[in-house]
Amino acid sequence: MSALRDEIRAILREELTSLRAEMAPVAEPVHIATSNDLNRFAQEVLERAQDPSFAAGVRDGRIRFSLVAPAAAPATLSRPIVSSPPKPAAVVLDKKLVTERDIAELQTRHVRLSKHSRITPLAKDEARRKGIRIERTAS
Repeated sequence: MSALRDEIRAILREELTSLRAEMAPVAEPVHIATSNDLNRFAQEVLERAQDPSFAAGVRDGRIRFSLVAPAAAPATLSRPIVSSPPKPAAVVLDKKLVTERDIAELQTRHVRLSKHSRITPLAKDEARRKGIRIERTAS
């Protein structure tokens, strides 16, 4: 029985490693030096968002954008011009048992569970895969 468990763990470890490699974020370089460049980038993102896999990739954090500084950028711009949007409030799950399906249906990165809620191991794995932070409430 112990040998069977060890074999299952080895197989799961291999599969999880390959899934993590597939889920690694892709950083696309973005060149923005002027307002026209910014508008062009926004239009490209809107066009690409028509593809559900691209939209899901951006939402899940698998597709990211990295700003490439222009060669002749002025040195006076040392801090960001635009602040980031406010973070969404945490979703509160007030259930006795939180399952993998509950986590899979979430569209957020932060979940609060009540003090007495239990979460299945598969639900924990799904939350880790989706990058969801789980927090317990005091009451």
